[in-house]
Amino acid sequence: MLKKIKIFLSLIITILIALTIYFKFIQKNTIKVPSIHLNGKTIITLTEGNTYKEPGYKAFDENGKNITNKVKIKGNINTNKQGTYQITYTVKTKNNLTAKAHRFIKIVKPNNPIYKESYNNIDNQSRGWWSNNKSNGQRPTGGADINELKKYNAYYMGPDEKVLYLTFDEGSNDTYVKEIVSVLDQNNVKATFFLCRKYMEMNNDLIKQMDNNGHTIANHTSHHLNMPSLATKENFNKYLEEITSVEQTYYNITGKKMQKIYREPRGEWSYRSLQILKDLGYKTYFYSAYYLDFEEDVSKEKALNELTKKVHNGAIYLLHPKNKGNYLALDTFIKTMKKQGYRFDLVQNIK
Repeated sequence: MLKKIKIFLSLIITILIALTIYFKFIQKNTIKVPSIHLNGKTIITLTEGNTYKEPGYKAFDENGKNITNKVKIKGNINTNKQGTYQITYTVKTKNNLTAKAHRFIKIVKPNNPIYKESYNNIDNQSRGWWSNNKSNGQRPTGGADINELKKYNAYYMGPDEKVLYLTFDEGSNDTYVKEIVSVLDQNNVKATFFLCRKYMEMNNDLIKQMDNNGHTIANHTSHHLNMPSLATKENFNKYLEEITSVEQTYYNITGKKMQKIYREPRGEWSYRSLQILKDLGYKTYFYSAYYLDFEEDVSKEKALNELTKKVHNGAIYLLHPKNKGNYLALDTFIKTMKKQGYRFDLVQNIK
């Protein structure tokens, strides 16, 4: 028995010696290579508009020497566009040995609208909209280049065709909207009404009628404020509330989602505000034909004269339904324009 134990122990010792020799051989003959170690996750998810911050990395040559300063990084990330982007880290040693590592950045749509840091790079100067509309039928210029505005899904005039667009801005409840809608319906003309939340809440039946008859109920904000002043990170929630509360009111009345058609209150706008609205899915419509129709006592004759002399191809008319003269002149104006070969359309059909 003792002899068997000695043989067993001898065998164990022999195996251990053999394993020791084997591992020393492997260690001596292992090929050493450089390496890159990435800090943080190799797959990073960011919501659209946020800034990517590099988590860091370290690199070592085949002898374990730190060569992080020799790492080269390749790959572009557009945090304003959804998608998956790849960053490649490469390092090469003096012996021309190379190591690579990869990180993937996924840009996803946020669950709720957020204030993008990129907005800070967009001009937020509050401007007043204008048009140099003359009485000669020529297509006017406006408060910004027509092609530049298209980048923001914004328009102030339709195509150079015999088509006119009637739009009405409402910021108060003392109006002739109901009467104007009646005239439009009698002439089979559709128009766009930029309405504030309170007016919609107090005129549910009229809103349903306008919607059913094919007119566009468009967003003119909740409180008719200067929106560029709210187009900041600090005020962004208020900015959103001005827009979304009108959408919710429209849905509560009609049971439908509101079309994303918008006009800045008081014609006060900024490029940043336009970009935010675009990101919210809106198209913004300014105007190319208007006159000072804020006074309530404008006569039918004056209103008709102003509307007629402002005509040009693709004209977007800004009218205020508070003005009785606009209401009284509307029927004659529509009939006259149709006789001259013009047709009427909704601004949402401008491309």
